[in-house]
Amino acid sequence: MSDTPELRLAGARDASACAAIYAPAILERSTSFEYQVPSTEEMARRIAAVARFFPWLVAERGAR
Repeated sequence: MSDTPELRLAGARDASACAAIYAPAILERSTSFEYQVPSTEEMARRIAAVARFFPWLVAERGAR
């Protein structure tokens, strides 16, 4: 396994991890105007909506 992360287009399978990564920006910092962490389903909808026009990238190392 390489230490170099792989960049790829995000998909619905990444929604849970993306929501978890985004959660501290909502709950612990003032870097978001949102008050609640989006559900996995909501994050999947956001990924799909953005991906229609712009790339939503994720970095993956191994299975993380």
